Amino acid sequence: MSATPATRYGKGATRNDRGLKIAFAVFLVLLVSATIWIGLDVANPGVRGSIPSFEVTSDSSVEAQIEVRKDADKEAVCVLRSRDKDGIEVGRRELRFDKGEKKIDRTETLQTAGKPNTAELEDCHTV
Repeated sequence: MSATPATRYGKGATRNDRGLKIAFAVFLVLLVSATIWIGLDVANPGVRGSIPSFEVTSDSSVEAQIEVRKDADKEAVCVLRSRDKDGIEVGRRELRFDKGEKKIDRTETLQTAGKPNTAELEDCHTV
């Protein structure tokens, strides 16, 4: 007497595919929401800083015109740095921007340990 596989081994394992589909849909919605949230946060920073122009004024200093845009009710901090022609950092200073101003345009002179080649503004954030 030969038995069919279903009678020999029992019914195949059954799963509730509907519950799995709902769990996957919830996971997918959460993943898309988190991606959008992070993307909007990165695309709209609280502080925007730039250096429209700079001038190497000597072998140990660079002068940079700095533009910062921020909310008037927040303080901000940016790092002004300079590198030499080989890309090695030769100067760095933290700049603070107080509450009350939304648009800040000013010129800063950075003293350096070597001959500067560039000026960069980085890591601007609110405090």
